[in-house]
Amino acid sequence: MWIRLGIIFLIIVLAIILTRRQKIWTIITVMGGLIVATYIILIIGGGIHQWQKENQTIPPQQVVNSFIQDIHPELSQKMTEIAEEMALSTQKIQQLQDLKKAFPNQAQMIEQKINQWQTLKNQLSQVSNDIEQRVEQAYVAYKIDEIQGRKKFTLISQTLLNQANAVLANADSTKSTIEAQLDE
Repeated sequence: MWIRLGIIFLIIVLAIILTRRQKIWTIITVMGGLIVATYIILIIGGGIHQWQKENQTIPPQQVVNSFIQDIHPELSQKMTEIAEEMALSTQKIQQLQDLKKAFPNQAQMIEQKINQWQTLKNQLSQVSNDIEQRVEQAYVAYKIDEIQGRKKFTLISQTLLNQANAVLANADSTKSTIEAQLDE
């Protein structure tokens, strides 16, 4: 884009020069000054753009998530499943709250089910936060291992995967229990 703009500017200046041959030296001086000024502006603009680009850093959480996806996709999948279960719990709670508004006389029964789903959601949230902290620790351990040349990360990631599997199994059984009670 800047090159095209520069070429158009150069053509306009040359057209002016050709139409006014008397003042050619003045025009050449002005044209040279304009060209130098244009290049200075382009250089400063490009430097500022590069500086802004360098200052844009990737958030640490995104780095950790990419790391887990690359290094241990199975654990990343488990973390996604936990997030999906939390979203499902939120959806169920909202549906139950809407039902409670529609049938205020049955609020006690509905409130009990809301509390069960809220408990499940809180448990999933706590476990998710714990796993995220441990994944962050694993990332730091990996980077330290990378710097120092040791292999401590594999042990940590396997422990995290086992914990995520246990949480999902617990969440699934709790969800099944709540749904069974709802069917009664």
